Amino acid sequence: MPAAADHAAPGATGLVLVHGSWCGAWAWGLVEPHLTAAGLRVLAIDLPGHGLHARLPEPFLHRPLDAEAFAAAPSAMAGIGAAELAAAVAGAARRLRAAGARRVVAVGHSMGGVPVSHAAARWPALFDGLIYLAAYAALPGKAPAAHLRLPEQVARGLLPGICMGDARHIGALRIDPRSEDPGYLARMAEALGDDLPAELMAVVRHLMTPDAPALIYREQAAFDPAAAAHSRSYVRCLRDRTVLPSTGAAIAADMTAAWPDRPCRLVDLDSGHLPMFSCPEKLAGILVALARDQSPVPPAPPPDPTRAG
Repeated sequence: MPAAADHAAPGATGLVLVHGSWCGAWAWGLVEPHLTAAGLRVLAIDLPGHGLHARLPEPFLHRPLDAEAFAAAPSAMAGIGAAELAAAVAGAARRLRAAGARRVVAVGHSMGGVPVSHAAARWPALFDGLIYLAAYAALPGKAPAAHLRLPEQVARGLLPGICMGDARHIGALRIDPRSEDPGYLARMAEALGDDLPAELMAVVRHLMTPDAPALIYREQAAFDPAAAAHSRSYVRCLRDRTVLPSTGAAIAADMTAAWPDRPCRLVDLDSGHLPMFSCPEKLAGILVALARDQSPVPPAPPPDPTRAG
């Protein structure tokens, strides 16, 4: 591992930025300038089936929307599994090392934590650290679906209220980011970005695509023993209604239980599920500190259960 002093040298640390469901590399656009200004190499990627590689269900392209046809249309994402997504993350890590990064850290937001987990499990030598941002993760003997089924997550998570169709039938988690239904748009804002200005949330929605892979939440990862050497950090968002703060804490605790010699650092951020839009500079500061293996800002107090779920 590089000496701590080397971590702060310009370009010494590279970050692979991995977006969440329905997004693309564009999701990191407000964060990247702060990261590069701090001297980090940054590579944000489009995962297969996302961003410029998105695969759109045909009914999504027609308005007014035929909601029944949209909810039933098979997704072109149905065959995309964790291995394909993980290969994209690993490829980005290789490009950063080829560009001169001596330390590579993968940052996964939300769904993006799953391919980050699989990439680090299969190709541990490519990574020095992993940062999970309001993210799900694959752990030894435990698929991400285990955390989706936690009682509080099931009872209080708002994401199911905006998903359309049967994910097992169509092969994707599907939303309608171009909906013209005010009630649906209000539910989407509450679930994903209730701390975003309305005009910014509208821009984010119009950049989103409707499908995200569903299969990956049921897939387990086979961890190379060398993966135990990775540093792991979890940034939970205290106002998150998609990945609840309690779920984030459970994931971090499970990481520590799996790799007790490298306890997972849990850092709290006072934001909703999309801090890359609501507080990009503050998020960047946390990522810089964690990526360089420095002590981040002190964790916030435990969330108030009356406002944090």
